[in-house]
Amino acid sequence: MSRRAIGIIALVAVVAFYTFGTGFEFFFRFLYALGLLIVVGFGWAWLSLRGIELRLDRTATRGQAGDFLEGRISIVNRNRLPKSWLEVTEYTNLPGYTPGRGLALVKNQNRTWRTEIPLLRRGLYHVGEVQVTGQDPLGVFKLNRRFLEPQPFMVLPATEPLPDLDVRYAGLPSDSRTTRHVDQITTDVSSVREYAHGDSLRRIHWPYTARMNTLMVKEFDLGISADAWVVLDMNSGSHIPGEEHGDNTEELSVTIAASLIQRLVDLDMPVGLAANGNQHYILRPDSSPEHLGRLMEALAEVRAQGNTLLERFLYELQPNLSRFNTLTVVTSSARSDWISALSNLRRQGIVVSVVMINREDFGAATGIGVPLDFLATNEISTYAVRRGQALNDALRFPLGATAVEPLTATPEPQVEEAVR
Repeated sequence: MSRRAIGIIALVAVVAFYTFGTGFEFFFRFLYALGLLIVVGFGWAWLSLRGIELRLDRTATRGQAGDFLEGRISIVNRNRLPKSWLEVTEYTNLPGYTPGRGLALVKNQNRTWRTEIPLLRRGLYHVGEVQVTGQDPLGVFKLNRRFLEPQPFMVLPATEPLPDLDVRYAGLPSDSRTTRHVDQITTDVSSVREYAHGDSLRRIHWPYTARMNTLMVKEFDLGISADAWVVLDMNSGSHIPGEEHGDNTEELSVTIAASLIQRLVDLDMPVGLAANGNQHYILRPDSSPEHLGRLMEALAEVRAQGNTLLERFLYELQPNLSRFNTLTVVTSSARSDWISALSNLRRQGIVVSVVMINREDFGAATGIGVPLDFLATNEISTYAVRRGQALNDALRFPLGATAVEPLTATPEPQVEEAVR
């Protein structure tokens, strides 16, 4: 109820007191006028919401943080009475969205306009319900009427391009210096060599054999076909509480994970996600476009409210891993207990790396110096990200290392020529 309405009610109470207390004709007339004002004002506001048809056209069911949700609202007055002092607002729980539009309508008049809602934060929200507010000319009464049904809308996390992602990131191969030969036959041929006793006939490269006039066999490596995992530490104790407006360790962790996943998918790598947040998310690696959507939706919903410690979560994840996997942990934890679990995975042949967020930049009393020392001792590739730093710069090469050539999915021309 508005202050003006409260003032009118208080005035009616005072006038009624003096009317029945004194019996003066002036107060009776004043009371009747106030009563008429209330009836006319309420009726005006009520009738202004009758006979309205409203439509909202929108096709998107999800967007990405930093973009806009666009739509088109159309409203028609099917009543003979004109409408005035109307306010139309889309009723949504998207953060930071409050604007509305005031308008007036005559009979059968159609008003249409385009709306843009900024997508500020990731998450699952509701959009599509439109609220129309009608009021009398004096603004004493304000009545609301809602149209359409709310629809779910997913805001996916923001990503940053990583064109210079380090070639050593999680052991990803990009040239002959980083490929790993394997005995199994894979889809990636690294080189050819002369036949040796015991080589399988399936490995013979017949076109090259004919060219060299001697038996030549193919050598295989993992290429970029190995499954990649991104482990997002969303334990509540690993993050700094009390930060708002999306500038905190939780949102930065999600942005890093989303950017890494997007880059690996662009390289046609099967990527999986594991997170120990408000619920456990374990999505096995895949390279399909639908799988990328599932990963981003999981990142949109996950919250740093988990109770499972990172080391325990890594042990739970272990049955899903093999020695052909790469694994990257994104965390801002100041603890070092989880590093032993990561070292155990490394001893099993899994290529591991860590992206550490500098929690001191977000007001934490304890920094990440202790886990960084333990990671260096265990010779685990570590990348440090500071507040406001471009991710492409932070992930270009690990701490204590020099830069190398940017990551690319294109094999060397020498290898292509050798296997033709």
